[in-house]
Amino acid sequence: MSRRSMFLIAAAVVLLYFSIILFMLNPLHGSRGGYYGGGYMNSFAFRHDPPVNWCSELRWRNPPSPDVVALASYPGSGNTWLRYLLQQVTGVVTGSIYMDYGLRVHGFPAENVTDGSVLVVKTHAIPSDSDKFKSAVLLIRNPRDAILADFHRLHRGHIGTAPKSAFKKKSHENKKSDWATYVSTQLTAWESLNQMWLTRFPGPLHIVFYEILVRDTRNTLQGILDFLSYNVTETAMNCAMANKEGIYRRKKKYQDFEPFTADMYKALDQVRNRVLSMVMDYKRKHSNVLQVGYV
Repeated sequence: MSRRSMFLIAAAVVLLYFSIILFMLNPLHGSRGGYYGGGYMNSFAFRHDPPVNWCSELRWRNPPSPDVVALASYPGSGNTWLRYLLQQVTGVVTGSIYMDYGLRVHGFPAENVTDGSVLVVKTHAIPSDSDKFKSAVLLIRNPRDAILADFHRLHRGHIGTAPKSAFKKKSHENKKSDWATYVSTQLTAWESLNQMWLTRFPGPLHIVFYEILVRDTRNTLQGILDFLSYNVTETAMNCAMANKEGIYRRKKKYQDFEPFTADMYKALDQVRNRVLSMVMDYKRKHSNVLQVGYV
């Protein structure tokens, strides 16, 4: 083999190595990377946000819990923010059935860990017989906001905002905008996921509404801790509340743009009301469930 060939091979190996490193350090915004929806990496810019100030050094559960608890939600419902709050108040890492490298290097070292060594395990999947989950926290957000948040994620990562042009792209197949098709399909997915957890999951289920979590963070978070039978000090709770915003909540950007049509709103309300009815049925059948209210 010639010296030139050896040099080219070595250069290719080095390039591949750094490409992998950049991929793993992909930021929480600025690309279509993801852990549950395909997409591809089209930006290797690093995030410039300050590091997370944790109330205490993050640790694993020791000893591990014999029961694995799911943190289930439709994408865009605030799952990452709730994981952040739980890690702040307890100091215990939270896991995920996915491997999101952007999250792993920005505050969630237990990505892709699904055993009792973590406090809860993130999932956007419907429950199945093969799941190891013994109980679950179900986080429900208004489908309008959840679908919009996940559309932003697909275009700009966890905390970025999709450009207005993304809502106006047309599909050549059905002459509808890709956004209109996305709303229709994802509304079905939103209802199906919540329905399955409310009607098919056999274990204890603690229902949390994102809107209540935002409005009354302390009491809602305490309700989750009670469900998990996990005690924290008042100092830990006060610290978590002082740092509750973190870097994992997307800031609202649009002031003069309405992406939803009247027909979309009608469909959103119908589906949302059906799921709220399921929640009420679940509460009636499980009088001991810790319920945090309705929106």
